Amino acid sequence: MSSTLSISVVVPVHGNFQFLPAALASIRDQSFDGCEIIVVDDGSRTPVEPLVRATLPEATVLRQANAGPSAARNLGIRHATGDFVAFLDADDVWTGNALARLADGFRQAPTADVVQGYVRRFAADADAPPEPERGLGQAYLGFNVGALMARRDALLAIGSFDESLRQSEDVDLFIRMQEHRVRRLVVPHVILKYRQHPTSLNATTPPRPLARGAADNWIRLLHQSRERRQAGETRPAASPEVRARPPISVVMAVRDGRSYLPAALHCIRRQTLAPAEIVAVVGPSTDGTLDFLQAQDDVRVLTQAEAGLAGARNQGVEAARSDLIAFLDHDDLWHPRKLAAQAAVLALFTQPATCITNFRTVHDADGTDPAQIIVPRHQIPRMGWTPSALMAHRDVFGSVGRFDPALGIGCDTDWFRRLRLAGIPCGVATPVLLNKRLHAQNLSRSTDRNRAAMFRMIEKHRAETRDK
Repeated sequence: MSSTLSISVVVPVHGNFQFLPAALASIRDQSFDGCEIIVVDDGSRTPVEPLVRATLPEATVLRQANAGPSAARNLGIRHATGDFVAFLDADDVWTGNALARLADGFRQAPTADVVQGYVRRFAADADAPPEPERGLGQAYLGFNVGALMARRDALLAIGSFDESLRQSEDVDLFIRMQEHRVRRLVVPHVILKYRQHPTSLNATTPPRPLARGAADNWIRLLHQSRERRQAGETRPAASPEVRARPPISVVMAVRDGRSYLPAALHCIRRQTLAPAEIVAVVGPSTDGTLDFLQAQDDVRVLTQAEAGLAGARNQGVEAARSDLIAFLDHDDLWHPRKLAAQAAVLALFTQPATCITNFRTVHDADGTDPAQIIVPRHQIPRMGWTPSALMAHRDVFGSVGRFDPALGIGCDTDWFRRLRLAGIPCGVATPVLLNKRLHAQNLSRSTDRNRAAMFRMIEKHRAETRDK
């Protein structure tokens, strides 16, 4: 893949020579051509240049007295000629299309200052490559600068890396990006494979709380951030203006949902960005669902015309009057900033796009009050490949197609599969903005039904692949 984007890759190195070849090879093997590569030797006892030349003979190698990773990255930034900068530590590796996916983010969202992806941890010795994929941990969104690409001007505007820090300098960078309201697009792709080994600066064995020193360091960084904000030292980084936000339609597919509807409607009504309309498609119900919804002045009620969950969703999409469409299952709950956060992400794109958000699962705390929920402890947020976490431009449905009625409860997973195959941009609103409720009546709680739906979807995918 070639691109008009001018990109510089900065690799700070201090020792860890046993891991460096794998890192350099992951740069060499990118599905993206034409990058400037700058390796900064941060005072290693043995010069790193011969090792670099063996894998990347075209790379620029700089050497400085040991001053830490912040100073090494900043030296690379100062020498970079690209308009965009990406970083890779010497003991980590990129996925094969990392740069291509980050660059695509900037093409699709040219008003962004930073494009960031996800990280997966792995534990491996120097001679053990980070494969197979089953050896990798769960994808997460962290402070790893190896998973992002930034405009060089935006980095310089916020002061790049703090050279007084030899640890947590990446956390500090993210804090300052937030202070300066840097426009950050998160894409739902794993970009970085983060190696855990005994000599890494952030070595830890999860689940384990932060060591006292690390916790104290983060608290100090937050105190410094507060002092800067109180002193008025923060300002927005230079960036193009975001376009005005279009109106939003919220689509609900409801069947026998009377007990959960008050809490669901309440979470819609308290959104900081109010939707233009709420469209409820009501299937055959015996619990008073239809009467309750028809009594709501701000809900447009449609009687479901086509049987099944897919039919209800399709009817809601066709009836929606707004450019942006969000979905809420009647038993799920949104954070008040959910619509505003996703609309802000979609405003970065210059073409019809989608946005998902992170979610967590919750349980009913009180059988008589569905607004009361229990959040299981030690839960890792998950990317929301589920309709309640989705906001999409209505034109996306013209490209991806309708939800497939033949797949039953598998219609949602199939739609997201087709979305990704279509190459339509998808951003992530990174906070946890959805509480997905688990209860005995969930359609997806039946293991047999779930398995049958997934097999039908897999067969459909195979048939489409054979046709191509």
